[in-house]
Amino acid sequence: MSGGLFILITLSTFLLGVAIVFGFYYFRSQQIIKLNKKGLQFKDWEMWDDAIRCFQRAIELDKNHALSYYNLGFVLYYGKKLIDAAIEAFETSLTKNDAFARTYYSLGHAQFHGKGDLENARANLTNAIHIDPDLAQAHTTMGLVEIKMENWKKAIEHFKTALSIDDSLESAYCNLAIALVYQGRNTEAREVSKKYVSLKPESAQARNNMGNIYGSCGMKEEAVKELLVSRSIDSNDWNVHFWLGCLWLQLGNYTKATSSFHHAIQLHGEFGLAHYNLALCYEGNNQKTHAKKHIERALELDPTLGENLI
Repeated sequence: MSGGLFILITLSTFLLGVAIVFGFYYFRSQQIIKLNKKGLQFKDWEMWDDAIRCFQRAIELDKNHALSYYNLGFVLYYGKKLIDAAIEAFETSLTKNDAFARTYYSLGHAQFHGKGDLENARANLTNAIHIDPDLAQAHTTMGLVEIKMENWKKAIEHFKTALSIDDSLESAYCNLAIALVYQGRNTEAREVSKKYVSLKPESAQARNNMGNIYGSCGMKEEAVKELLVSRSIDSNDWNVHFWLGCLWLQLGNYTKATSSFHHAIQLHGEFGLAHYNLALCYEGNNQKTHAKKHIERALELDPTLGENLI
């Protein structure tokens, strides 16, 4: 065999090997992409188990694929509510790629809301904001962490930053308004809530927020008006019926308050405070027998309510 032919055969063999290796990795990467796309589709359809299987198969193909771990963690957390497993998936994702802001955000969110781990949540949310300062959701969650740590000024700053990035972020409006009320900045709180309502006039959450802020400021009639609008948007929210009942009870309209508390019980099921308030309503209307029945039921459901009795 001549030297030239030998070199040609060797080169051809090498190129073939390179092509095979390239083809293997290309095919594998395409499979991983397809599995993640399919998993995300199942996620959108809330077919959580099918989504998990897709992401797990992608991880089997490449145990260093950070996005597959992130997607798996997302479904485990938001879909299946498996906090510990989700945190493990997010942490693994970060060992493969520590430059993805949303992984830090999701990990911090899970640590805060799922575990009450303020220090680690704050550290991961800080990383998320450092990588992507425009990640509005990270600022909102960081604001909640700061509230838990009683850093009200920092909390307000984060909520305001979130809204400067995304002025449609409903949770930021709610939390900012509440933080301002707790700081005694009632006028600012009302302005924030009004802007929220102006942007989302058909949002029950916006109306609830406005009603709660009015109630906190002692503006009970205005609070009732907002909660009535909320009830017209979503009549199945027991909280709205309950808080309307509380407001009408404070305003001395015992008949409307009674109706609201009964609706709250129908939607939520029995709970002590609703029966306790019903007892006050019937007492206010001088219906002693009904009042006695409801106070007894309230104490059966929640004996601690007896501490309020003289």
